[in-house]
Order: sequence, then structure tokens, then C-alpha cells
Amino acid sequence: MEASRATAALAKASAALVGDADIAGFLADLLTSSADVLRLDASGILVEDDGRLDLLAASSHTATELELHQAHLDEGPCVDAHASGEPVNAHSSDLVAMWPRFGRTMIESGFSAVHASPLRWHGVPLGAMGLFRSADELFTPEEETVAQAFADLATLLIVQTDKVDLDKVKQRVQEVLATRIVIEQAKGVLAEQDDVDMGEAYQELLRRAAQDGGHLTTVAGAIVEGAERGSVT
Repeated sequence: MEASRATAALAKASAALVGDADIAGFLADLLTSSADVLRLDASGILVEDDGRLDLLAASSHTATELELHQAHLDEGPCVDAHASGEPVNAHSSDLVAMWPRFGRTMIESGFSAVHASPLRWHGVPLGAMGLFRSADELFTPEEETVAQAFADLATLLIVQTDKVDLDKVKQRVQEVLATRIVIEQAKGVLAEQDDVDMGEAYQELLRRAAQDGGHLTTVAGAIVEGAERGSVT
């Protein structure tokens, strides 16, 4: 997989998110781009509707039939990725072992490898993107990362298809700016407490956030509050 092709494809897909692209056209382009970058022979997206998965988009008629069959059986890589929230990667004899009915259908349709990336929004499972290969080649860790990036872009479009209220956008920008102020204040507190420059203070702030597993803004806020109370952080 060439990094330049992956970058170009993801950049094109990302650009559509801030434009007026229709969802059907965007998803069609997304599947085409993913096929080119990841050497796919078919791909599709299943999303949950009333408790069951249904087809949202597919790269070809073959992909449509394959994904609809998977949804009908309620068995397959996309079903598992959607249920677990984790990617699924399988090939060769694993297919029938993991999915007795769908695995046989895959092989009979000429496919030997599959990867499914979950579509998630703030921890809520929405569906999954299935990527199929005729070649018996397991997806590499690098390819899995790129596949998830494509799935995440599809998720962003699905949940943000409505026209955005510009007043809400401005409000959101103001909220983000407010969090930045808190971060700057926390840097100042750490710089003074530890007698370091602002660059080192910021690195310490990042280290604490990573160590605590919390949001950067939350950790920064706690530092500022501690300073206001006069306690050493």
C-alpha cells in the first residue's frame, strides 16, 4: 500500500465533509477510494435500523448481494464488528470456521479474505464497513488502520448530513477557544510551580493527561482549580 495514495484518498474524503457532497455520492467515492488503496474487489457498508443491519452502500452489485445476504443471515464479519465494536480480520479456512453459512457464500462468490471495521459514534455502534478480497491475503496492521480511517469518515458523514446552523458552529468555536484558555492557564501554573518554560509545562500537561487517561481540558481545569485553592498540584 502506497502512503501517498492513502493520503490522497483520505484527503479527498475529508474534503467532502465540509462541502455539499450528497451522502450517496460521498459513500460511493469513499468505497472506490478504499478499493484503490487497499486492493479490494468488493466493499459495502451495513448500518443498524430497528435492531437489524441493513445495506447503506456497496461498491458493486456483487457487493450488494453479499452484504444483503450477510444482513439476512445475521452472521458475518460486519455483524461481528458491529456487535463487538472491534475490527474483524479473517481469510482462508477461517471464513467457514467463523461463519459457517456466510463463509461458504463468500468462498463460492470468489472471495478469500475480509476485513470489517466498526462504525462508531461516541461509543454507540452504528454499523460496519466490510472489505473483501479475492486474493487469500490477510489485511496487515497498517491496512487495518487505514480501513478504520475510511470507516470513521463514513460515520462522520452519516451523523452530520443535516445542514449545520452557523450560529451553533460559532458557539462551538467559542467553546473550543474557552478550553484553550484553560489549557494556557494550566501551562502557566505548571511553569511557575516547576520553574520551567511554557514548552516544558505543556509537555508536562500532556504527560499528566496521558497518565491519568483523562481529557486534556479536564486535567488542565483541575490544575487551575488547585492553584486557585492554593494547593500544590
